Amino acid sequence: MNLHDAPIRSKIRFVILMTCSLALLFACGVLFAFQFYFFRKDFRSDVSSFAATLASRLPPSIDFENKERATEILAGLGVKPHFTGALVVTNDGVEFARYRTVNIDIFKPIPAGTTLREEGQYLVSIEPIQTRGDRLGTLYVIADYGTQASRLQNLYLAISCGVLTVSLLVALLISRKLATVVTGPLEQLAATVGEIAGSNDYSLRADKKSDDEVGQFTDSFNEMIERIQGRDAALRHEIAERERAERELQSLHAQLITASHQAGMAEVATGVLHNVGNVLNSVNVSATLVTDKLSIHRLNNLVRTAEMLRDKNGDLGEFLLNDPKGKLIPGYLCNLSKHLAAERQEALVELELLTKNIEHIKEIVSMQQNYARVAGIVENLPPEALVEDALRMTTGSLQRHHIEVVREYTCSAHVTAERHKALQILVNMIRNSKHAMDEVSPSTKILKLRIHESAPGFVAISIIDNGVGIAPDNLTKIFSHGFTTRKDGHGFGLHSAALAAQQMGGRISVHSDGEGLGATFSLELPMVQAEGAAV
Repeated sequence: MNLHDAPIRSKIRFVILMTCSLALLFACGVLFAFQFYFFRKDFRSDVSSFAATLASRLPPSIDFENKERATEILAGLGVKPHFTGALVVTNDGVEFARYRTVNIDIFKPIPAGTTLREEGQYLVSIEPIQTRGDRLGTLYVIADYGTQASRLQNLYLAISCGVLTVSLLVALLISRKLATVVTGPLEQLAATVGEIAGSNDYSLRADKKSDDEVGQFTDSFNEMIERIQGRDAALRHEIAERERAERELQSLHAQLITASHQAGMAEVATGVLHNVGNVLNSVNVSATLVTDKLSIHRLNNLVRTAEMLRDKNGDLGEFLLNDPKGKLIPGYLCNLSKHLAAERQEALVELELLTKNIEHIKEIVSMQQNYARVAGIVENLPPEALVEDALRMTTGSLQRHHIEVVREYTCSAHVTAERHKALQILVNMIRNSKHAMDEVSPSTKILKLRIHESAPGFVAISIIDNGVGIAPDNLTKIFSHGFTTRKDGHGFGLHSAALAAQQMGGRISVHSDGEGLGATFSLELPMVQAEGAAV
């Protein structure tokens, strides 16, 4: 039958069906395209943000070579099934940690600014691992994009087909029932919809004209608007609650920052007390040596000699020339003067060391008092001067324990550092090495101090001992707060030293072949070029 000759009701039905079909097809297509677009965008954003979060947590593990901790951090990817693996690679291209199977070419060139790379059905997020501007390595996070996209595509197609089918059936039924007298009620309903859309006033309702299908549709529309009104009120209430929660979160965050700052200051104070205690040990030793020297009463014999000479005042010449005791007096006085001069020189050396130690304590305390107000002064310093100052601080203790000091200075480049922070770190490392050699035979105690160029742009000061060594399990924990293997230790010294080194743009590392095989602690500081600019 020709459509032009069909009854008007059939034409209306045909127009309604065709319009509904085309509109639904277009809507489903647009919806599918937008959903797929936002899925792709959100998927890439989720992978990038998750990778960035993991990369921000990895620097301490790489700094302290804690591969187990790095693997634990990567295992956090397991909370999302679309992550298939992760890999941490250091700057020299060596694998540091891995999570699950990773089949990617890490040596494939990466264009500048690239953080996401597609490889087949997988999406690879590439994030640099940095600390204080220094790149420690690269994090590769792999996500199965293809499988997720395929599942979503099949789901959207199924939903679209289902919606299209159901909608066409509904449109067919409606077209049969409402082909005659729908224009008026629908116009009134459309006006109500436009008014609600323009004013966002969900208290408006459409007038019901009849109890037929249009009337039922009007009832359904009004019921829907009522639900929307209820949900709008609930949403407004939820927004208000979220704003209140955000204000509380900001308040808690401020409290957390304050507590963290106080904890950091307490940690600094603990490190200062530790260093003051180290210097006080040297002060005590120097004071004891001076006291011992002064307590040797060689002057008693000198007094008796003077009294003897006074008693022989009348025949002093005869006494010195012919009396056996008198003949010994000139030689005795000469030897006594030499002994007194030597003891005086030793006392002066100890007093000079004592003065330096007291001055160092004053500087440590002064630095603590100004810690929260004034940043440390960074200087260009010769590393050998720092090492020699640290040795002077500890020379008395090293001599008492019969420790031989060997110097190996092969690099003369200056470094940028805060003088007293660097000195505190070196004193702490030297004293730790001394304690490590307490159980070694006196004839074999050797402490090597080596200055050499390490990584490009860095000078390393290494303290090498042949003491008790460090167990492999403790190498990754030795710089942790509170960790110590000594019965009388408190675990603050090396932790504070590591923090101080990072604040100066350097780092501390440790190496030991095992228990009984000694240990090497190295402080690396930024090198200074000849013209005085840091590398």
